[in-house]
Amino acid sequence: MGKLAPYSGTFTKIELAHLLRRTLFGLTKSNLNYFKGKTLAQTVTELLNVPTAAPAPPLKTYFTRSNNTNIDNIDVDVPFGKTWVNTKYPATANPNPNGSRRISYKRWWTGLQVQQVTNIQEKMVLFWHNHLATEDSVTEQAFLAYYTNVLLRKHAMGNFKQMVRDITFDPGMLRYLNGYLNTKAAPDENYGRELQELFCIGKGPGSQYTEDDVKAAARILTGWQIVGNETINGVNNVIVPYSKYTLSRHDTGEKKFSAFYNNTIIKGVAAPKAGEERLEAEKEIDAMLNMIFNTQEVAKYICRRLWNYFVYYEINDDIETNVIEPLADIFRTNNYEIKPVLTALFTCDYFYKSEHMGCMIKSPADFTVGMARQFKWPVPTDPAKFEAQYLAYDSIRNFTLRQGMDIGDPPNVAGWPAYYQTPSFHEMWVDTSSYPERKSAYESLCINGLTTSANTFTPESKSIPIKINFVDFVKEFDNPSDPNALINEAVELMFGVSVSQSIKDSLKTNYLLLGQASDYYWTDAYNTYIANPSTTDPEGKRVPTMLRDLFVYMQSAAEYHLC
Repeated sequence: MGKLAPYSGTFTKIELAHLLRRTLFGLTKSNLNYFKGKTLAQTVTELLNVPTAAPAPPLKTYFTRSNNTNIDNIDVDVPFGKTWVNTKYPATANPNPNGSRRISYKRWWTGLQVQQVTNIQEKMVLFWHNHLATEDSVTEQAFLAYYTNVLLRKHAMGNFKQMVRDITFDPGMLRYLNGYLNTKAAPDENYGRELQELFCIGKGPGSQYTEDDVKAAARILTGWQIVGNETINGVNNVIVPYSKYTLSRHDTGEKKFSAFYNNTIIKGVAAPKAGEERLEAEKEIDAMLNMIFNTQEVAKYICRRLWNYFVYYEINDDIETNVIEPLADIFRTNNYEIKPVLTALFTCDYFYKSEHMGCMIKSPADFTVGMARQFKWPVPTDPAKFEAQYLAYDSIRNFTLRQGMDIGDPPNVAGWPAYYQTPSFHEMWVDTSSYPERKSAYESLCINGLTTSANTFTPESKSIPIKINFVDFVKEFDNPSDPNALINEAVELMFGVSVSQSIKDSLKTNYLLLGQASDYYWTDAYNTYIANPSTTDPEGKRVPTMLRDLFVYMQSAAEYHLC
């Protein structure tokens, strides 16, 4: 096994920008300023310090509209602007609010990404959502999707083994992989298979579990159901969904596993003491998880997935020996705690090698959410404008969806192919159908702006234009009146790779000097506009358009699509 070498170079703005691009959605000037002067260790420590408490839950922001009047006839028991979480609906509700709640859930999650604070949490929640995948379109219950998301947030930087245990009992996962249908009379192998093939062991060269192991795991997992959508007298109780165990549905026989698992035998309890049925069933599952995690492959597999997500799509012999194996050893030594592994990864020499910078195509979330964050797309922050906020988040969600990443709905249990499908990997994010959608996204946000209807729930609600203010964007730069400094800083923020001086000069001449030869053309125009935004000076009043055209063009460049 090789030794994971720590990064020994100087931690400059270049390394900081690379780290932030990989751990946040979008790189902002304020992010760079915040970490300026901090060491690599200090920066990584802060990025990995995430909350475990669930954020404020999604809100009801939906209604029907007739004759330009808003009619609150969806989810009538939930006040507009309040959360629907934990609130069931009558079985006879018409219209059924579940579809509206599901959209509300996706808007809420997108909003958390757009409003991401300076830590890795949102990137990790998306990582685990892709790894322990469920599909909202399959579970078809908004509250199941919401509580699965809460579970991923709770464990995002915690203990992987505990997360796998909890997801095993999660009602959303039980529904998604048919665990609630798994009985001794008709064992369902879905979860038992994916637990090994996709969640824990993988399909690498050291993965040697067998079909009999899948069948044995399925038998251990029999007997579990979901409580959370039963109807009593036409109305559901107000409860958090949970899993329940029924002994009569469980296979109580012994389960034998293959040589890959050291021929482990897990015994069932045919007649547990009254009141201890669930406890004994959980012991079987714990024994199976201990068996799986005692293999060498779990740590290696998860470390490979983290490498693919945060660093590079390729794992050659050098990376396997000198990065994956040492990281796996750290993972096992720390009892499968995630934070020590990511600390080691983000402070190692390999992470900062030049070939690992700007080497991956941005995912649709990285591209679209990152754009909104980077340019500080002015989503209303006033709590009273929650409806406008959710409509804005829905615009981002729809742009991301059309680019091939429907948040909450990966294409299948394996997640998005760009994270695992060899040899294309990240290249799958851009093709002839998805690139026009990227172009539509940045042109819509930057040129036309988007309009949401409504501040609050009233028929007289006014439209709120949401458009990027590029003058405000460059005001944060160190010296925006200097066209050379402005271009340098714009390139640092927006491009995942360095570009030549000739490209920078071309950007300056074409967009800030409008073909002029002297730098003072931009300086005079910018200062004139800043002094009086209502100026009638021909050069000064062009400044917002000049900046808009510059940044739209930069977003069309291949370098902007790399991180």
